[in-house]
Amino acid sequence: MRRYALVLLTLVAVLCSGLSVHAQGGTEYKLGIGDKVKVVVFGQPDLTGEAEIDASGKIVVGLIGEVVAAGRMIAEVQAEIRSRLDREYLVDPKVSVLMVAYRPITMLGQVKSPGRYPYSSGLTIRQAVALAGGYDKRASTSSAVIFRDGRELEVEIDAPVRPGDTIEIQRRFF
Repeated sequence: MRRYALVLLTLVAVLCSGLSVHAQGGTEYKLGIGDKVKVVVFGQPDLTGEAEIDASGKIVVGLIGEVVAAGRMIAEVQAEIRSRLDREYLVDPKVSVLMVAYRPITMLGQVKSPGRYPYSSGLTIRQAVALAGGYDKRASTSSAVIFRDGRELEVEIDAPVRPGDTIEIQRRFF
């Protein structure tokens, strides 16, 4: 039975190693500060665990220490962990890095409850406003401003949101 479970876990690892997380728009998702990932080293439960990418853009993995994760795709982080474990500690380790939770979005401006909210796949500005309790009485309901990757974008209310976006609902002009 134990051998069957090991074969099954190995098969899952091989299948998962080719998978990657995609952000909206079909581009590869790059990890960022605040994202949570799970590192799984098959057959090594002491090396398996969840980690949040810290302010320096790193996660800590047992035996090998810090691994730069921010600005990289999951497959890149997974390959580095595997390589470092293989080179220094284990023979042919099977490593998977899985997305646990995206970094939160921030809602500002003319909403009833400004603050940070969890990101979920497919989220739009309209849905993010609902998370923040809806519009307040002075809000512009036709557009919003997204602060993303150092840029300021004015977008329609049905525009997609990405992890880590800061969304400002502006005051309408009469």
